[in-house]
Amino acid sequence: VALGERAHDVFGALAIDLDAVAAQRRQFATACNDWTESRPHLGGALGAALQRCLLRANWLQRRGGTRALRITRVGREALRDRFAIDVDALAP
Repeated sequence: VALGERAHDVFGALAIDLDAVAAQRRQFATACNDWTESRPHLGGALGAALQRCLLRANWLQRRGGTRALRITRVGREALRDRFAIDVDALAP
């Protein structure tokens, strides 16, 4: 996975330090296929850092005791307002 020229700004806005993430032993960023949804997602150390950030911000919540996640109302609004991402348009 290659990051664009604005990656430091975008991830920095989420308080994710790309240099610190890249220094981890885990592979930096990978494209992973979710076996339950058959859809790709960001994996590796960067994917884990992003997931932690979004869970802490309450943009994502875990579904029960599973690995499944859901985007919260707060998350939908934040993704739309801060990054111009329309979550509903991404749904299959």
